[in-house]
Parts: sequence; structure tokens; C-alpha cells
Amino acid sequence: MELGYQIPVTALLLIGAMLAFTVVTTFMFRSQKTSADYYLAGRKVNSFINASAISSDYLSAASFLGVAGVAFLFGFDGIIYALGFFVGYIALLLFLASPLRKFGRYTVPDFVSERFHSKTARILGVIGVLFISLFYMAPQMLGAGKVMGLLLNLDYSTSIIIIACIITFYVTVGGMKATTVNQLVQFWILFGAMFLLAFIPFMLKGLTYTDVVKFLAEFKGSTPITGKEFDGAAYTSPAYWLTSLKDTLSLLLALMFGTAGLPHILVRFYTAPDGKAARRTVIYVLFLIGMFYILSPYVGHVIRYVFLQGEAMGVSPHLMQWLADNGKNLAVPVAGSYFGGQVLLGIVVAGAFAAILSTVAGLIIASAGAIGHDLVVNVFNPNMPERSRVKVARVASIAVGLLGIPLGFWAESMQIAILVGLAFAIAASTFFPVLVMGVWWPRMTKGGACAGLVTGIVGSFFMILGKGMLPHFLQYNNPGGFVMILSFIAIYTVSKMEYAAKGETALPHDTMEVMTLLHGPEQA
Repeated sequence: MELGYQIPVTALLLIGAMLAFTVVTTFMFRSQKTSADYYLAGRKVNSFINASAISSDYLSAASFLGVAGVAFLFGFDGIIYALGFFVGYIALLLFLASPLRKFGRYTVPDFVSERFHSKTARILGVIGVLFISLFYMAPQMLGAGKVMGLLLNLDYSTSIIIIACIITFYVTVGGMKATTVNQLVQFWILFGAMFLLAFIPFMLKGLTYTDVVKFLAEFKGSTPITGKEFDGAAYTSPAYWLTSLKDTLSLLLALMFGTAGLPHILVRFYTAPDGKAARRTVIYVLFLIGMFYILSPYVGHVIRYVFLQGEAMGVSPHLMQWLADNGKNLAVPVAGSYFGGQVLLGIVVAGAFAAILSTVAGLIIASAGAIGHDLVVNVFNPNMPERSRVKVARVASIAVGLLGIPLGFWAESMQIAILVGLAFAIAASTFFPVLVMGVWWPRMTKGGACAGLVTGIVGSFFMILGKGMLPHFLQYNNPGGFVMILSFIAIYTVSKMEYAAKGETALPHDTMEVMTLLHGPEQA
């Protein structure tokens, strides 16, 4: 890719410093004696550090690059992503954070297996974790390829391989402790970058949101370079992209409730010392990501404003070409270069790099837990000694991390936030129904749990990957809300049928003890 500008030294220095810090931290925490140390940092992470790490884990390439990119691309409809990503934590706070921590296991499949005493449920949970995590990892690698290409003029494939190897190394060696410390630092880098991207145009350039939206709404004509017609009135109104109510509602439900089903986010609540700390963590997260999601759509709309005026605002030809070719993923780096030159571009690229490192690390930990802890240990070898469990965790981390390479190749032509939205669809339709019903409905049965997981996994698979083969009324841009409702229905129907046929024997024998544990006072 011909960039037309000098390699940003600031970005290289910042990323170099961040990688040096990552290596030092990794070796500081390289010793893990137990699987709880590796997967959960010994369950001793305080609320503010955990909140910063969760926010970093959550504010992935989809949020840092994708939300502004989809706002740049689709206008008002892009704000739905920011809204949905934020509101999901309210559901997590209300329904799941404290009960899951009180249950006190390692992973999401742990909960579904031990709540219903079912190896089948555990295996289905593992499939769900891997399905979600791999779908989520693909757009992170896409962001990595784009940012590294921008930074070093590397081709996309080389960038993907380098990033995958870096992240796999530090997660495999350092485990959750090193990952948590790195995510803490990475969050404040990426948040600082987004804050500057909004502060400079708003406070220093005087581009208020009202002025920007008014200009966009009144613009009607062809866009620079591409020559495509741009209808500003449609861009600033609902239904520019989401042209039907069913698509809008399904997407919103997927984003809102998918958050409460993401395995790499849920596993972080097991690192809290207790249920109260888990609830406090979510409150901090709501504050941190709420500020972020106020800023990112504004940045996307400002860059659309700048792009439409082009040369009149002194935008260089190479920045205009970037926006024309790949504004859906590069709006944020372009904003950095335009508003702050090489220095702000360097900070923004470092922020994007931090977002990608942090999220992929979380996904590797969650997937390694599903493979190593849930499958290898609990299904095949429950008596495995602790030291061997740590070795299995590391091997699983290497395998999952290197899978990022083919996933990045597959995702090259896609839009980051839209692709991540599909991972949220799978999470909303698999784990959210099973976790919520398992935590709050005492009469849920093992068959109901398995039915919900199967419905979510199979329904998501066919409605995402087999969309073209379905009748038009079943084709969704994001099917998460629709499949989620089907999963709730499957859980309720199968549980009722089992209870009607078997009575109390259809329920797990320790249902009331588990309900007391989940909803009773904190145990000493």
C-alpha cells in the first residue's frame, strides 16, 4: 500500500514502549502454580483494575476502529452499535455479575455443566465459547492488519502473522495476571487516544455536534473521489442502513444481551474476590465505557463532515484516498492524522494496537479455558495434577492464538463492527438465555439447558453462514435477537415438558442449594 507519508516515528516509539512493558510484565508473572493462577489471576483482582481490564478487553478493534467507522459509513444507524455495546453492561450488572462470581468456578461451560450436572452441557458450552471467540477474533485480526499496514507499510498477511505471534507469546507465558496488568495500561492508552480525537475538533476547532449534523443533513450530492451520490437527510435519519424494524430490533437485542454472554468478559468476573466486588466492577465499567461510547460516534461523524468538504478543509490527497478506499475501518487513524499530524496519528495507532492486543488476549484466555479446563481436564482427565493443567492451558493458548492467522485472512474485506456484531449475535442466542434462566429460574432442567445451547449454536450458524439459503423473511443483517428468542422458547418448552413428565426428579438434586448460593448473602 502506498501511503504517501513518512512512517510515524511517534507511533513506533509508543508501540515499542508498550511492547517492552508487555514483555517485562509477561516475565514478571510467568510463574503460575495452579490453573486458577493461569486462568483467573488467583481471584485477587481489585474492582478498579478489573474494570479497566474489562473495558480494555471489551473496547476492541470493533469499538476503537469500528464504531467510528460504522458511524462514518452509515450515520445515525451507526450510533446503534455504541448504544447496544453500552447497554449490555446494564443487563450484566442486573442479572449475572454477582451470581456468577458467587458460583465460583472458572468458565462459562463450568456453570452450565455444574448447575445441571451434565457433561453434554459442558461440551455444548465449549462449542459455544469457541464459536463466539473465533468470530470475535477475526475482526480484531482485521483491525491489526489494517493498522500495521498503515504504520509500517506492511502487506496485510505479514501484519496478521506478526500480531498473532506477539499476542500468543505474552498470553501463553504470562496467563491472566500478565494479561490483566497489560490490559489496565492498554485501556488508558486507547481511551486517551479517543479522548484527544474528540477534544481537538470539538474544543480547539469548534466543530460542535450540532454544526456537524446540520451540515451532513443538508448535504446532497456526490462524494469526493468515488463520485457516489450522498443523501445527507437519509444519512442523519434512522433506516439509512437498517431498512426494516425487524433488523433494527434484532441487532439491538444482539448487542445489548450479547455482552452478557461473551465468555471472555464473563470469565473476568471470576477474577474478582467476591460477588460485591464483581458488582462494583460492573459499575466502574459502565462509567468508563459510557464515556468512550459518547465520543466515538462523534469522531465518525466529524470525519464524514471533513471528507465531504475535502480540499476546502485542507485534507491531503492520501487521507482522502484512505477514506474513499477504507473509511469503514480507517476513519479513526485518518482523524488522528488530520487533526494532530504525526504525533496524534502515533497515539491513535498505539491506541488501536492496544485495543487489539487486549481483546485478542482475553479471547485466547477464554478459549484456552474452554479447551484446557472444560474439555481436556473435566471431560477427559478430571484427575490431572495442577502442574499438568497449566501446561495444557499453555498449549491450548498457543493453538487458539495461531488460529488468528487464518481468521484474519478470511476477514480482510469485512467491516469490523458489523463482524463483531455477529459474535454478539451468537453470544446473545447461546449463553445469555441459558445463564439468565439458569441463575433465576429454579425449574430449568438439564434438557432445557441443552436445548437452549443447541438452538443458539445451530440457529446462529445457519442464519449467519447460510443466510443466502433462507427465505427472505428469515434473512437478517444480524440474527441475534431472533435466535435469542427461539433459545428462550426452547429452554422454557423443554424444561416444562421434562417437569410435566418427571416432576421434581427432572430438576438437578441440588437446585435449592444452588439458588441459595447464587442469591443468598456472601459466604465468608
